[in-house]
Amino acid sequence: MKSYVLAVIALFCAVTASAQQVQPAKPLPQLAPMSKVTADKHGIIYDQPEGDYRIYVRSGRATYAPIYFVNEKQDGIVAEVVFSDDGKKVWIKNIMSHATTYTWVEGDVDGNTITMPLGQMVYWNDDWGYGLRLARVKIKGDIKNYTVDSKSNITFTIDGDRIVMNDTSGDSDTSTYDALGLVYTDAYEGEWSYYLDYETVLTYVDQLPVTPPAGLVTEPYSMENMSMGHILQVGFDGSDVYMQNVTETKLPNSWMKGTIEDGKAVFPAQCAGVGGSFIYYFCGVNGTQVPDGYGGTTWVYDWPAGDIVFDYDEVTGEFTTNQTLLLNTTFDGNDRRGEIFHMPRLRPYEEHAGTPKDPSVLYYQTYDNGAFSIAMFDVPLQDTEGRFMDPKKLSYRLYIDDDEPYILYPDEYKGITEEMEEIPYLFNDKRGTIVEKAYGIYVYQSGFDRFGIQTIYRGGGEEHRSNIGYWYFNEPDGIQQIENGNEGASRPEQFDLQGRRVGVNHKGLVITRMNDGRVVKSVQR
Repeated sequence: MKSYVLAVIALFCAVTASAQQVQPAKPLPQLAPMSKVTADKHGIIYDQPEGDYRIYVRSGRATYAPIYFVNEKQDGIVAEVVFSDDGKKVWIKNIMSHATTYTWVEGDVDGNTITMPLGQMVYWNDDWGYGLRLARVKIKGDIKNYTVDSKSNITFTIDGDRIVMNDTSGDSDTSTYDALGLVYTDAYEGEWSYYLDYETVLTYVDQLPVTPPAGLVTEPYSMENMSMGHILQVGFDGSDVYMQNVTETKLPNSWMKGTIEDGKAVFPAQCAGVGGSFIYYFCGVNGTQVPDGYGGTTWVYDWPAGDIVFDYDEVTGEFTTNQTLLLNTTFDGNDRRGEIFHMPRLRPYEEHAGTPKDPSVLYYQTYDNGAFSIAMFDVPLQDTEGRFMDPKKLSYRLYIDDDEPYILYPDEYKGITEEMEEIPYLFNDKRGTIVEKAYGIYVYQSGFDRFGIQTIYRGGGEEHRSNIGYWYFNEPDGIQQIENGNEGASRPEQFDLQGRRVGVNHKGLVITRMNDGRVVKSVQR
């Protein structure tokens, strides 16, 4: 079969596709949990049922059609399963491997046989006015020639640590399938969505996310990752230490457990939980910074990843390490990394007032014959006394020329609904034109001589502002000028056009800030 490389929506994994281009019967945007009211109305199960929770990984085959009709492996995709305490019921989350609906379907258990009724709703969207339900789909010779059965059952066999889907098959060469699928409901009742799973095997994974002891008392800590960071919770239970909200976005409620002995806090590589379609792990890896060939540095790691070890100071309560903390789906360095924290420093956090360290404009460049520009910033998360600042209490303002505020208008920034003169540090507009953590912003005005950024911190019941860091357009090569004691950032870093930090292996246009303050564009292939 001829193969195509596809750009994939958030719902889908990267795939290899067959050559047959199709148009799904109905739109399939990124699926997300609906409200419990909607769930009650349609019988969809959104909340995890009570019982014996287990994690399985899948093997088998699947089809779907983002653009081309895809026949893809299920390998490694997660299935979350709950068995009732009496052993008579089972629930499976995200029953279809490549359709992340965040919902559960129910089956009956009799001995080693699971019988799952077809016709169960797995998704509903009020805006569409229709949803998706389970069905058996049979195809012979042409994927547009299919029959649908949503009235009977499909069965699974429990075989030791495996759960095997029975009586399904597929052949992509002959377009012949007999498989579990998803079909539309209501106005489009019975139309196939191109989702199929067949020859599915679920294999038990003997690991679960950490659960803290009942009554654990925690205190806030700052987790400082180079110039960034966030607030997490740390609790101690004898020699054991528990940390929650180690990650910022992927699995923010997960826990990480370690043991303190002789001034060392050792956190074994451990299951962090399920995120979307994969199991994520907390792990540590040794890394070193090496020249990247563009005047900066990049990180090179000593794979595989394993435990992460902190030095623990019993007097100050600080945790420090030279390792890199990862939230990752593997230990061998492939690209399924969730989050990464270089040499994190953790220290007890107390709410306080303080003046933010001065920010700076790293980069400013105009594109598309002046239609827009991209500005990127360095915003330290420390005050002038070196204390960490809560990112949720930090914001920034932009200025042009004689300190005139740069105002964001909804007709230019489609992701906002009203004018903005002050931007929260963590705000993004979901469109990539205003990037969170003050990484960068698209600028739709022009004709000024300088562009500046100022940070505002409202901690400890007080408001304090930094000096303004400027970018001057009348200087040679647009080099930023440092004013008001702002020394700028001395660490070479690379960014993409969205303002995100990237490494030497990043492909495409890269902006590098040199040690001497110069900003250089380059294309990495």
